[in-house]
Amino acid sequence: MNPPEFNNDKELFQYLLKSDNTPSISLKKIFEKYDFKYIDLNESVSELFSNDNFLLIDARSEKEFEEDPIPGAINFPVLNNSERHFTGLAYTKFSQTSAVKLAVDYAEPKIDSLFQFLNQNKASEKRIIVYCWRGGGRSKYLSKMITDLGFKPEIIIGGQKKYRAIAKEFFDSNPFPYKLLEISGMTGCGKTDLLNYIKKIHPVIDLEKSALHFSSLFGFVPYKIRGFKSVKNQSAFENRLFGEIMTESLRPDFKNLFLVESESRKIGDFFIPQNFYSAVENAPSIQITSSLENRIKRIRNAYFGDYEKGKEAMLEIFKVKERYFKKEMSTKLYYDAMNSLNSEDVNIFIEMLLLFFYDKKYKVKPKIPLLEISSDDIPKASDSIIDFLKENKL
Repeated sequence: MNPPEFNNDKELFQYLLKSDNTPSISLKKIFEKYDFKYIDLNESVSELFSNDNFLLIDARSEKEFEEDPIPGAINFPVLNNSERHFTGLAYTKFSQTSAVKLAVDYAEPKIDSLFQFLNQNKASEKRIIVYCWRGGGRSKYLSKMITDLGFKPEIIIGGQKKYRAIAKEFFDSNPFPYKLLEISGMTGCGKTDLLNYIKKIHPVIDLEKSALHFSSLFGFVPYKIRGFKSVKNQSAFENRLFGEIMTESLRPDFKNLFLVESESRKIGDFFIPQNFYSAVENAPSIQITSSLENRIKRIRNAYFGDYEKGKEAMLEIFKVKERYFKKEMSTKLYYDAMNSLNSEDVNIFIEMLLLFFYDKKYKVKPKIPLLEISSDDIPKASDSIIDFLKENKL
């Protein structure tokens, strides 16, 4: 059995008229024989991040999922983008009963693909958790289908909307509930590399990872050339950040202190939540230094990648922002940098941007650091920080 397909509204209404004589369908009637189990995020939001032995399924359409998923979720749309559109149209232009009938006609033919989806994701070995926008019909219907296949899913009460409310409430808390130690330093000095290394032995908050952006005009390029999709909006960024904080706070070695990279308030198109940013601004700091040679190597590796994959994207941004860079660097330096990039002299291009743009525009914050260390040897720098934390009982 294939789901109905419509090319326009007229075909939809013809389908609904033909179905008008069929017995009415009620979701309440469909669900009454199912004993669904529910999860209250007000009591157990940490469960979503406590381990990886669960399968978190977003039942919403592809577009909704891409806009703002709960971190760690994978998508199985009960209604895809087109189906959701026509179901909504049936509801507003025809009747609720017709909309329910159409939604069921769309959903039921997906049972085989759902079974494959569950097997591919090893559902039999995991705890299955389902949600939609607010824990209504779609999450229940997907849970019904999963139950029919012999599994035991759980439904998030309030769905994604509830998760979003909890994340927002967390970032609205003042003061921020955890201690922070800021890792600062000039562009390319290895702050991110250091945090990625040290994360194995101490909890870290990676703001750039949550934003999928390296906090610069070129900041999405490192993720783009590695196949990542951009974070769509502020809510999605905050939801990802909240998930990361929750995950790191559940580590057995967490003692109420996170390491966090120094950032400006804005990362790409997103703003760091104000109370969290204030906590970073007021946190004690460790300053990282690095040789210019190693800074250039790191920038080249991150932004250009293997086989200079990032060059085209970097060149495009540099051209689009021509007026801005001319103002910040001077017209002569802009064209010198452009010529270097065009002539394959990537290292000279990076050096010019570091010396005449980043080092002048993004200066280290005026704090007296607790410690100053070189990141030219990342493992050694990590050991120095861990030793410092132990000595000072941080």
